[in-house]
Amino acid sequence: MTYQALTSSKPGVNIWNMLLRVLFGLILPFLIEIFVYIIYTGLRTQDYQFSSLLLFFFLIIPIIFLYIISPRLVFFFGGVKKHITNNLKTNLESIFLKPRRLKIRDKAVPLEDMEHILKDKEMKLLKNKIETKVIPDLVKEARKQYSQYFIDRSHSSRNQRLLTYNESLFLFSGVTSALLFMNLILVIILRGTSIKLDFIELDQITNSVNVLIFSLIFGLLLFFGLFLFFTSSRTLCRLIPRIVPIIYYEPEIERERRLIQILSIAEFPISNLFVRRTQRELSGVIYEAKKSLLLSKMVETISWYYRDGMAKSIAWKLYKEVLEEINIPEEAKEQIEKQFKYDPLLQIISSQILTSEEEQAIKADLDYIQEKISKWDKIRSEEQTLSFLLIYRTLETVFRKTLINLNPELEKEDVNFIKLIDILEKNRLITKDAVSLLHEIRFKRNVLFHEPGKSLDIGKKTMDQLLYLIKEIIDKAEEK
Repeated sequence: MTYQALTSSKPGVNIWNMLLRVLFGLILPFLIEIFVYIIYTGLRTQDYQFSSLLLFFFLIIPIIFLYIISPRLVFFFGGVKKHITNNLKTNLESIFLKPRRLKIRDKAVPLEDMEHILKDKEMKLLKNKIETKVIPDLVKEARKQYSQYFIDRSHSSRNQRLLTYNESLFLFSGVTSALLFMNLILVIILRGTSIKLDFIELDQITNSVNVLIFSLIFGLLLFFGLFLFFTSSRTLCRLIPRIVPIIYYEPEIERERRLIQILSIAEFPISNLFVRRTQRELSGVIYEAKKSLLLSKMVETISWYYRDGMAKSIAWKLYKEVLEEINIPEEAKEQIEKQFKYDPLLQIISSQILTSEEEQAIKADLDYIQEKISKWDKIRSEEQTLSFLLIYRTLETVFRKTLINLNPELEKEDVNFIKLIDILEKNRLITKDAVSLLHEIRFKRNVLFHEPGKSLDIGKKTMDQLLYLIKEIIDKAEEK
């Protein structure tokens, strides 16, 4: 499984960001090395051998090869593999064996502890299997996802741009450090003998002071290169789990902080700053300020939410194999699955069914969507993506609540979007045309999250149809 970034960008922007890694990360270090040779020979012989630039053509294939294996270099030599493995092993119980209890605004939905589900012997065996089998397989899956994401991604979010920048810095510092180390060794060799080839000539360095100076220069530059290398490595270890859908433990305080930021922006007490007249005069400014701040935070939060869900769905396949291997009873397996896929945020949202707050939230989403649809061709791609995800979420919420009203027993079942569509069709709440439309947008939503770099291909007409469908479902449900 791979992850599609929530926003899309223009092809030219993607190409430029890809070239940034090639030009800055790989080509520039070799060009600098060639120019160092040209300057060195020019100062010694007064003959600047610019023809040496032709050597660069022999480096094209190695540069392409380095770019192809760059994801592996980042993952292994950048410490990403070790970082993810340590995170999973250190937080094994929190990730696999205990439900996560997110608390926001004094709401939380606890689940039964794993100790009440499994016996001590089974628990010990399960922990061992997770550490020796599940975690290594998850790390391999993380590498595959990152490799695909490295080649094809959008760059419209801050974290994505930071990732590309630090990948470029990692490659640049890595290649430069390797070349500087070779130069340092070369200085030591030239102290004892000269190097003469048909196309290049390096004279022996007989002056010990020159050897010391060159060694200090290359040694100091190597130190700075390695410093940049390890600094960018640490940043990559922090960024990659935030962008690629992999199982990764994030402290609850970080998740809460993300939600509190959104609430703080949305509920900022404007009335405490301005009188009503001033509020009316500044309404446009206030709206634009909130929209600008909320957009990036909402995209980041929705991106995390779906990335976390996609990562859990893949990890569960591996986890389930281990449970079957050690013969965990079916009932216990179902409870473990429930706890592993447990989403505290979703539980908080759905713990109050059909409240006025929920209706207001849906109405607010629909108002936002309607506004964006009215100027669909003029808004940014980020806003189009966010609008699509909001209308998809609203559809799923309305469908689920409608069916629960018709049959309360469905509340106990885990009904996915495909099953929701089938039940709605059987109850004649949607037409065959609507079924086709819903499967189409389900496919687009999956493409959006499963295939990095794919643009959101959805028009104003489709958004209008989805908006009308929501209203139609609500009306039909009320009639029943």
